[in-house]
Amino acid sequence: MHGIVSLLDEDHYRMVEDIWAGLEEALGVRGIFTTPFPHFSYHVADHYDVELLEPLLRRFAASIPPFEILTTGIGIFTAGLNPIVYVNVARSPRLSQINANLWPLLTGVSAGIVQYYHPELWVPHITLGHGDITRQNLADVIDILCDVDFDWQVPVDNIALLYNPGDDKQDMLQFKIPLTGESRD
Repeated sequence: MHGIVSLLDEDHYRMVEDIWAGLEEALGVRGIFTTPFPHFSYHVADHYDVELLEPLLRRFAASIPPFEILTTGIGIFTAGLNPIVYVNVARSPRLSQINANLWPLLTGVSAGIVQYYHPELWVPHITLGHGDITRQNLADVIDILCDVDFDWQVPVDNIALLYNPGDDKQDMLQFKIPLTGESRD
């Protein structure tokens, strides 16, 4: 899978990495390290035509000034094989509009789109644990996370492509584009 995301700012990036390290140290969970870039996603697909995608995202980023997201605690996705634990990102009108504007642009340059990211279904979030979070260790994960203050104000100044080369390898950062808001096309 590949994803169109915003990477977190340096402070929150480090905070999430520290949480990941703490969960690994306390419980041995490492599933999150397949995507080792603290972020939230707008769109996920099996394939993107990168040659068409990058200039499209550059134009989009030039039309969006940096903004801020707010987080409001932790949540759990329970569908699928294993629970996914995440930091809840408040879905503001501004954030919803950005996702809604991205969706039709990305549909034409992607295949195998994950519908959970469709503007009507999208739950913006920052993943803290997946893959090896199980029903058996979930209570321990939550017990550790209950001591963390997740009321964050996170500046967002980029849009990026995370790319997975396959064969159970770690995701890679394909490119990161600054949000500038310089053009209003």
